[in-house]
Amino acid sequence: MKKWKNLIAGLIVLALLMTGCSSAGQTAGNGPEAGSEAAAGDEQGTGQQSAGNGPEAGSETAAGNEQGTGQQSAEDGQTADGEQAVKNGEKTDGRLNVHYLDVGQGNAVLLESQGHYMLIDGGNRKASSFVVSYLKRQNVEALDYILISHFDEDHLAGTIGALYQFPAGKVITADYETDSSIYKSYQQAMDKQGYEETHPSQGDVFSLGSASVRVISPVFYGHQDENEDSVGVIVENGENRFFFGGDMGKTGEREAMESGVDIAADVFLLNHHGSYLSSGFLERVSPSYAVISCGDGNSYGHPRQDTMGLLEEAGIPVFRTDKQGTVILHSDGKTISWEQEPCNDYTPGTRTASGDKEEPYVEENNSDAENCDYVLNTHTKKIHLPSCSSLKGMKEENKAYYKGSKDELTDNGYEACGNCKP
Repeated sequence: MKKWKNLIAGLIVLALLMTGCSSAGQTAGNGPEAGSEAAAGDEQGTGQQSAGNGPEAGSETAAGNEQGTGQQSAEDGQTADGEQAVKNGEKTDGRLNVHYLDVGQGNAVLLESQGHYMLIDGGNRKASSFVVSYLKRQNVEALDYILISHFDEDHLAGTIGALYQFPAGKVITADYETDSSIYKSYQQAMDKQGYEETHPSQGDVFSLGSASVRVISPVFYGHQDENEDSVGVIVENGENRFFFGGDMGKTGEREAMESGVDIAADVFLLNHHGSYLSSGFLERVSPSYAVISCGDGNSYGHPRQDTMGLLEEAGIPVFRTDKQGTVILHSDGKTISWEQEPCNDYTPGTRTASGDKEEPYVEENNSDAENCDYVLNTHTKKIHLPSCSSLKGMKEENKAYYKGSKDELTDNGYEACGNCKP
């Protein structure tokens, strides 16, 4: 019995001790231990709240901000790209290749940017096959534009072959007509190919890859001298600018300057093969380089002595097709590189005649290998049947495919091949 009493007494003491611990625990609720629990609770709660502002939810917020910033950056990027792509109406820097073709006494220029092509003029009738073969060697399959500055034979003839051989997106020409035989051949080509002319006005702009082509002349059409109706353009590629003015003369120069149009350019293809050039116009263009497209020993005396004197006095490096052949440059929008050094030959031409008499004209390259009546050797001036064995050794650049009357060919100096006897 005493044993049980002792056990009960022990249990009572234990219960009292437990109650004391509980009170102490409650007291400690405001002390370190409960502080620890509170801290733990706070830590858990704050951890969750903190997680709302910290790494995890902080990541959400950061992610949200990052996503928001990302969207904003993307928008900014689009704006930046947009501004870079079209800044004040100008395109981004890109590669532009310019070929000043050696077509003898005439003009022909091939422009290429990002797989897009423009042919500015095509040289004289003798150069027609050369122009077509040159474009084919450059892997040209179609032309975005053919720009015919005016209808003189030494600018127009070579474009006729191009009209037959390459699909053209747009044919840009001066707004006048003439009664020359070469012009009639041009009209026939336009009708056969189903093209319509585009007559530009000063200020019109055409897109060519990374470049733009801005029309600077004529200020108006209808000049008595058709040279003054020449379509002139500034081709702009980034910071680089190139001037092409056809056969613009004294009147065209004056009207362009009086109109206030911006004609400044890095490279100046001299008007009218180096004919008349005023000092005021040269100052307005202010070129770093000059290119002259003319024929060696031409009868017109191109380039003129006073024009060459202006270039030499100004210290402008000169490239000449009559001295160097085809001249090629490359623009990246900031710098211009050349495939040859300037010749800096300021020697003028010698005039030997007042002008050339127009000869009967036939377009030699008006068909293709499958549909032609004759294959011509433009170098030897021979007429061949398409089945002639002599064609195997003929250079492609001398080959032209002709459909039409053989009499027209003989009238233009061609002779029948002695082998196939067409």
